[in-house]
Amino acid sequence: MDERPQKRVPDHVGHRHRLKERFDRQGLQGWTAYEVLELLLTYVIQRRDVKPLAKLLIERFHTVKGVLNAPADRLEELPGLGPETSRFLRLCRDLLVFYLEEPEPRRTVVDSPTRVEELCRSRLEGLPEEHFLVLFLDNRHRLIASEVVHHGTVDMSVVYPREIMVRALRHRAAALLVAHNHPGGSSTPSPGDLKVTRELKQAAATLGIRLLDHLIVAGSRVVSLQELGQF
Repeated sequence: MDERPQKRVPDHVGHRHRLKERFDRQGLQGWTAYEVLELLLTYVIQRRDVKPLAKLLIERFHTVKGVLNAPADRLEELPGLGPETSRFLRLCRDLLVFYLEEPEPRRTVVDSPTRVEELCRSRLEGLPEEHFLVLFLDNRHRLIASEVVHHGTVDMSVVYPREIMVRALRHRAAALLVAHNHPGGSSTPSPGDLKVTRELKQAAATLGIRLLDHLIVAGSRVVSLQELGQF
């Protein structure tokens, strides 16, 4: 029997793993500024606890934006932050600029009920649990992005309006189409479907965004609440 003492895994190693799992589950929603920096730093500083450095960065530069905008010489004044880390942080900033300024590829135009049905069916048909899909459109009804904002059973009226509006603003969307599937095959809108449609439409209107329709994918059928007069 091997009685040699086992090497203890440093606490920060497990903490790094938990940070990454948390990001996988929820993105950066609900994170503090230093936690965001802490996660970033784990990719460039490999063998020590980076939480103290992340907190020191926020103490010195106040915000994540302040850190990313800081000159290299000021970053490297901090103990434990060398040229490689300052380069990485400046790369993060420049990548954001590149992302925002890169010309858009040609966008899919969502200009007919048939095209809407095709997009929704391709993403939702045959899924074994309920998924809620949002199509984010520009002011010419060109597709900016499509995202599943949730899957599984939840209280839609609580979760979706807030989350969808946050994402719509992030995408700078002028209009939205939403859709979800009924795995059981019924194409009849439920009272919850109608309720969340009303709340989404109201929330979007307060931001100057148009909710164009809410579709239900039931098997191979696609039902429009707009066409049913339930919109």
